[in-house]
Amino acid sequence: MSSAPTAGRTGNRLLDLLPREEVERFVSDLKPVDLVLRQIIHPFEAPIDAVYFPTTSICSILAILEEDDPIEAATVGHEGLLGLSLVHGVEDSPHRVICQVQGQALRLPAPTFRRALGDCPGLNRLVHRYAAYLMRETGQSIACNALHTVESRACRWILMVHDRAGRDEFPLTHEFLAFMLGVRRQTVTVLLGTLQNAGLIGARRGYIKVEDRAGLEEGACECYASARAYYERIVR
Repeated sequence: MSSAPTAGRTGNRLLDLLPREEVERFVSDLKPVDLVLRQIIHPFEAPIDAVYFPTTSICSILAILEEDDPIEAATVGHEGLLGLSLVHGVEDSPHRVICQVQGQALRLPAPTFRRALGDCPGLNRLVHRYAAYLMRETGQSIACNALHTVESRACRWILMVHDRAGRDEFPLTHEFLAFMLGVRRQTVTVLLGTLQNAGLIGARRGYIKVEDRAGLEEGACECYASARAYYERIVR
């Protein structure tokens, strides 16, 4: 378990962009928690009892379908937060949220978060700007899944995880990547083999390592660079 956070040094970008005096109003209620692989953070349509600010963990926001497997709508790491619908007055989660790379997050009870939105104008402004970014990323993912090849989508997804993991090697199984991309496991096995043979990634059981980031960026579709540039422009 990580140590208690201090204002200005939490490890979450949104929190660390806030004025110190704002974070000090609720920092005592931020509790470090460990998230494990595939842990459900927010069940679909269940009440949201807390928001989570990832620090070293990475989570997936999943769109739920009645007759098909869920598919990833967005990836959230240390650049964002989970439980964003509370900002808009919606108490239940419109998605299922699961952990895709285990690590730490800071948990803030929902009542404290709602009070902080009213007491802290900087927090209110920043989470609304992050919401705008996440809406764009979700829309971009829809277009990406419909129009771009699985190879370019895989490069994009690996880059997104690489950005948030803060290290070159991170856990990733064939089954989980297939789940995230909405394709068969056999497709992912061939795909990762192609990327490895091209020298873009390395692989060992349950893990991949980014070997050639520039090559992955070249192989990714335009969605990766577009979403990243938009985040950098508005979340500040």
